[in-house]
Amino acid sequence: MQNANVTTVRTGYEAYARGDLSRMLRFIDPELEWTFLDPSFEDPEPRVCHGRQKLQTALERQAGRGLTSELEDVIDDGDRVVVVVRTPGIDAYRVRQAEDRNYDVLTVHEGRIVAIHACRDREEALRVAGLG
Repeated sequence: MQNANVTTVRTGYEAYARGDLSRMLRFIDPELEWTFLDPSFEDPEPRVCHGRQKLQTALERQAGRGLTSELEDVIDDGDRVVVVVRTPGIDAYRVRQAEDRNYDVLTVHEGRIVAIHACRDREEALRVAGLG
């Protein structure tokens, strides 16, 4: 039986995969803390931004490029959820190649994603989530 946090994450990603960005954003806390890796660098230092609007802008840019994402794997760790997301063609827009995949640790609180932490690979994501 999957927990409510995994259900939140899956439902949000499924909405995004269908092109329903506004529904997906309802699962994102307005004060989101997003730690991301700048795709224009080979080995970027993590950078942090705040607010759902920043994520919305990035996702709209991705959709504008014709890129769609699919949730490939979900690993449950209570309030932290590790996701592997495949976005065919995204490596064409980044210096560091990652087989068109993103590895993120999402923190969910009271039905909303309050933090997203981008990782370089699966192993790093598991470490960030406290699973490896």
